[in-house]
Amino acid sequence: MLGNYRSPAAVAVGLAAACLSMAASAEAETLTQLEARIAALEAKEQEPVQITNRYGMQLSFYGKVKVDAVMDNNYGLGPSSGGIALVTDSTPENSDQQIHGYQTLFGFRAEQDTEYGKLRFNIEGDFFGGGGGTVRLRHAYGQIGGWTIGQTWSTFSILNETPAVWDFNGTAGPANFRVPLIRYSSDFGTGTHIDASIEEDYQSWGDRPAAAFAISQKFDRGSLRFAYINRELRSAQGTVDGWGANIGATFKPWENGLIQASYTRGEGISSIMGFSGYAGQQAGPTGGRTFYDVDADGNAVEMDGYLVGISHKIQPNLSVLAAYGSQSYDLFAGALATDTKKLESVHVGGKYNLLDNLALGGEVIWDKRTQFDRQTVDNTRLHLSATFEF
Repeated sequence: MLGNYRSPAAVAVGLAAACLSMAASAEAETLTQLEARIAALEAKEQEPVQITNRYGMQLSFYGKVKVDAVMDNNYGLGPSSGGIALVTDSTPENSDQQIHGYQTLFGFRAEQDTEYGKLRFNIEGDFFGGGGGTVRLRHAYGQIGGWTIGQTWSTFSILNETPAVWDFNGTAGPANFRVPLIRYSSDFGTGTHIDASIEEDYQSWGDRPAAAFAISQKFDRGSLRFAYINRELRSAQGTVDGWGANIGATFKPWENGLIQASYTRGEGISSIMGFSGYAGQQAGPTGGRTFYDVDADGNAVEMDGYLVGISHKIQPNLSVLAAYGSQSYDLFAGALATDTKKLESVHVGGKYNLLDNLALGGEVIWDKRTQFDRQTVDNTRLHLSATFEF
């Protein structure tokens, strides 16, 4: 019995030790919980600011402020290089420079899960309306499941296969335009994707909605895409069918390297190609435009376009790019000597990300336009830019 005996002092010491251990454990647990709450709050601060509307859709706001400084050597082309399409051999040479922020844009996105699939919408605008300085609508569409309804990029547009140059007009060669449309898309889960759409014709002389189709396939080191469009055009001679087909590809031949290329062929598609702001409806003796959808006999004008670009990421925040594009037009009835036979562009530039949302860079652009009388005009442009994303 004496062997199990503990003095009152020993019992007190044991109780005190137990209490201290429990207190230390509780303090440790409280500290761990506090650290977890702080970590959760910090993570939440990194999330984009979102607003929930009355339907439970998560709304997000995005945009960029883009400032461009351009200096033309031979002809003042305006805020983009697209002005070369109207320069002829009789245009007086005049160097020019300009600083603008017309490529600044802003937009809203939202999405939510439904029994029919993801419900999304996107509204976006920029300041390139009216040739620059006026707000205009770029995108306004909704998506549910595989359906897209509203204004966005045409199914015929070449996007992923087009180099990301600094100039707003971009390179010669591909078609890139936005129209109101109804499109159905399907992804087969094997890298194969298809799109089919009915689209408002890009120009007022479209006699009916255009129909477009595209199929793409992704591979380990690149992608391949084919697209087709059919349109009907009104002219003084009646109506005529226009069509276009393009094939685009991307390929990663080495680490951090990328090749992008496309080829476009068609009839009556001048107004949906690059530099299309200067495409007219029908060729004739009055002039004023330099390439057309329809010739003087009412036939669709044939053309083709090429584009190839090579880019390389030297460092995670530094990349360089070079691209060449061309658009060629077959001789057509009513063609004037000063109308466009061929239009070419070369872009060589680079981009440096000072911050994740601040990019600086620029490019040298060379544009050349060849007329049917073989006279040529060309312009060299230095383009410097800064982009702030938010």
